[in-house]
Amino acid sequence: MAGELNVTGLVNGFDMNSVLQQIQSLKSQQVLLLQQKQQSISDKKSAISDIQTILKNIQNTVNNITNPNIAYAKSVNLSNPNIANVNITDPTAVNVGTFSLTVNQLAQNDVYATSNAVSDKNAPLGLSSGTLTIRIKGIDYNVVYDNTYSLQALSDQINNVAQTYNGDFRASVVNVGTDSNPQYKLVISGTKTGSENALTISDSGNLVSTLGLNHIKTAQDAQIQYEGLTINSSTNTFNNVPGLSITVNQTGNTTVAVNQDSKPITDTLNSIISGYNNLVNTLNKETGKDGRLSGEYSLNIVKSGLYRQLEPLLTAGLIKYDRTNGNISLNTDKLQTMIQNNPSELKDILTTVKNNVNDYLKDYTQTSGVLDSKIKSYDKQINSIKEMIDQVNKRVQMEIQTLKNQFVYMQTLQAQYNDISARIQATFGLQTNKQ
Repeated sequence: MAGELNVTGLVNGFDMNSVLQQIQSLKSQQVLLLQQKQQSISDKKSAISDIQTILKNIQNTVNNITNPNIAYAKSVNLSNPNIANVNITDPTAVNVGTFSLTVNQLAQNDVYATSNAVSDKNAPLGLSSGTLTIRIKGIDYNVVYDNTYSLQALSDQINNVAQTYNGDFRASVVNVGTDSNPQYKLVISGTKTGSENALTISDSGNLVSTLGLNHIKTAQDAQIQYEGLTINSSTNTFNNVPGLSITVNQTGNTTVAVNQDSKPITDTLNSIISGYNNLVNTLNKETGKDGRLSGEYSLNIVKSGLYRQLEPLLTAGLIKYDRTNGNISLNTDKLQTMIQNNPSELKDILTTVKNNVNDYLKDYTQTSGVLDSKIKSYDKQINSIKEMIDQVNKRVQMEIQTLKNQFVYMQTLQAQYNDISARIQATFGLQTNKQ
């Protein structure tokens, strides 16, 4: 409680400080009652917020049950995983089964290298003036050089042309010797794989004849046989097989086994079930005798309403109901059977549940919905009580200050009385002594 109560001195043994503190304590009882009421409302608000969070989590989870990567998830296993990486891109487009995969060749880029090496990459090569022409996809890229060019300068010029005109090739200078005895060669490489990215190189001067130029790697497509079908790709990734992405790593054979994967949908349904059970247990606790929402049993309509939206799962035998505690659980055996034998029926059930739950919960989870309105109402009550507490505190402080002022005045009068009394006694006392 704000305010200084101390008043010095006693009036005829009367302890005014103690009296003021007792008065303040009595006056503050109303504040304590208001604070208790405020805390009770705050607890209710917190409980409603917890329930709303549970419902939002259920709503978010139920939105995933028709996601193809959850409802129709499949897994892939390779007999020789070194051959390729196979990923499912669309589980609805790929069939369950075992398929043969043969990698005939990997994609590669074109690479040229000079046959003659130089010991100093920065020394002029003494070439006659000329133009090195690099042709790719029907486009010519001309690299002009003269007798001042070194091997490094020639590499830099090739890269400048490629960068300026967006050519899919690069040059580098590679030491094929040792640090003490360097032997530098010029390497010109295509930056993309596939036969369509092959390079052809011609020269109007004497660069090629002086340094020599070998075609050390030929651009080619990757090639696989999938179930006997030959498929080409300019890269090592194939997206030709419906629902699959295949990236090849080496040549050879493997089998690709595509299996139904029930884990994602099992985990998602268990998450929904866990959310429902959490709602049931929370409502039972909070609306019970000692709960924060004790007596507000009307909230139990939320769990009964949500249960009705989940009834298609119960009817299909996918969930089981425990009458002892009102909780539900997943029938995993039934789920596995439906995944294997009745996927279309399962799809319809999941779609119905998703739509039903979303339609039902939106009144409880959206802004200005039922629970949101309750929370805002509690906020108004809390703020109103806070204002009342502030007003009571101010009034108590004013009353205490008034009493304090009156006591100070009383002390002043008492002091004046004592002074007058002392002077009278002193005066009459002197006269008595003289007689």
